Amino acid sequence: MLRLWRTLEALAWALFFALAAAVLGLRYGLLPQIERYRPQIVAAVAATVGQPVKIGAIEAEWLGLRPQINLTDVRIYDGEGREALVLPSVENILSWRSLVHGELRLHALRIEGPRLAVRRDASGALYVAGLKLATAHEESGFGDWLLGQNEVEVRDAKIEWRDERRAAPPLELAIVNLRLKNEPQRHSLGVLARPPAAMGSALELRGELDGVSTGDVQTWSGRLYAELGYTDLAAWRPWIDYPADVQRGQGAVRSWATLAGGKLDEIHADLALSDVAAKLAPELPALEVAAMRGRLELHAASAAPVLDVRRLVLTPPGGEPMQPVDFQLSLNAAAESGQIAAKALEVAPLARFAEALPLPAEMRRFALETQPRGKLADLRYEWQGPLAAPAQYTVRAAFSELGLTAREAIPGFARLAGSVEASERGGRVELNAHGAQLELPRVFVEPRLAFDALSGQLAWRREGDAWVVEVPSLNFANADLSGNVFGSYAYRGEGPGELDLSALFNRADAKHLAHYLPLGALMGEKAREWLIKAIVGGQASEVQFRLKGDLREFPFAEAQQGEFSVTANLHNGELAYAEGWPRIHDIEAALAFDRDRMEITGRSGRVLGA
Repeated sequence: MLRLWRTLEALAWALFFALAAAVLGLRYGLLPQIERYRPQIVAAVAATVGQPVKIGAIEAEWLGLRPQINLTDVRIYDGEGREALVLPSVENILSWRSLVHGELRLHALRIEGPRLAVRRDASGALYVAGLKLATAHEESGFGDWLLGQNEVEVRDAKIEWRDERRAAPPLELAIVNLRLKNEPQRHSLGVLARPPAAMGSALELRGELDGVSTGDVQTWSGRLYAELGYTDLAAWRPWIDYPADVQRGQGAVRSWATLAGGKLDEIHADLALSDVAAKLAPELPALEVAAMRGRLELHAASAAPVLDVRRLVLTPPGGEPMQPVDFQLSLNAAAESGQIAAKALEVAPLARFAEALPLPAEMRRFALETQPRGKLADLRYEWQGPLAAPAQYTVRAAFSELGLTAREAIPGFARLAGSVEASERGGRVELNAHGAQLELPRVFVEPRLAFDALSGQLAWRREGDAWVVEVPSLNFANADLSGNVFGSYAYRGEGPGELDLSALFNRADAKHLAHYLPLGALMGEKAREWLIKAIVGGQASEVQFRLKGDLREFPFAEAQQGEFSVTANLHNGELAYAEGWPRIHDIEAALAFDRDRMEITGRSGRVLGA
């Protein structure tokens, strides 16, 4: 062991003196005469770059324990002998790893003030200063050599980007500063640049990437970060593919991207924009908002990329900001399918944008005409086929404070609460509302009916061009009446429709009878006028209502036309049966409507004190 230790000690001292001799020889012998080695240096640089090179001047100095070689007026030529790149100043701080690897390795490479062009040709190949970058099937010597250096820094560069594949005009980036730090398989990148004044104030790029070769991008993984200060989104359209046709929009954008296996895995973007206009489909008008802010997250790893929108706040032109919105959108372009999910949505502000959203044409028209409002929770919308005209779709949601303006055969309502399930074939609604209102302009003169409580079920389905609405059970109560309704209604595109309705009223107050009588066109103007004037007061119990048939034939004088009947027990009634005749008070009676006739069976009453 003693001999072994002495041998190792001797070797260590020998190595030390050899390195010391090399350092001294390099510092005092080689570096002061660096110009004598110009041919070897030019050849080494040309071999590294892979193109002919000329160097104006070579200077050497010592930086700490590392030698530094400075090159000025470096000119690189392409394969046809044309000057492709001029580098005014290049600083090379040599690394002692060069002795171990047997090739040129730099501790730091600093390039000052380069002017270069970056080009993508029609086939997608990239060229930097006329030098083609390697693809996955080509050698990537220079790119891999750069990744093998400890640090690469470019200062005050000017870059011109030409994209022949997009037929885009040249894009110039000024005052570009780049720094690349390399570990064996980890690379850190930072870029600061100033785009043209019309496009923004500053561009910042940062990245942490894992990879070995520039020619094998499928092995690369990591994260990228980009930030634009003030920018004009529309001005970037010639060079960027937006998911929508952005026509205008100013503000700030910052984003993070994750790569896995050389492919985009996730993108996160924070937006703060104003005066935005974008067309979401060629046939739609532009979606315009006064302001927009929020976060977008795109998960692109699967066949159906998922877009998460978080805390999105939209401000309509001339309006107040919406409440923050969170929703998720998934699209499968190959299968032409997708889904939208949201925990909570305000309906009214979104309805203002309906005309510009890629929704089915019927749904857009419906939203514009009926002005929906209210709140949705746990919304989920799935479709098959083009989003604007899906062949199949399903929607589920809970709702509160929901309102709709009446349109054609569709009744209006306000302050409804419950849940809904619907598809292209029909749907179902569960109601549990307080303070709700129904609007039936095709049925009542005063179309709006208010209810303290309204609960039950309602379903509808489409039969060809007809719509059928079914009410299995609907319970209601207000100051005038309470009871239960069930039945169905069918609208076939003309006339008031067909109704099959039954109702049982536990109580009804005759003072506001006019609110609940159908239109004169349905029950006859004279009959309606007489009922309003004649029945002055009273309370009814055990009221049973039955109506079945085409409403154009109401009140169904002939048995084959349909069925109409109302029976009730009347208490404390007051009847003004004819003008000029004394009223009958305190009526206890049985009231019966049967088609076009009415019968009152009076058990007791009081007239003129008798």
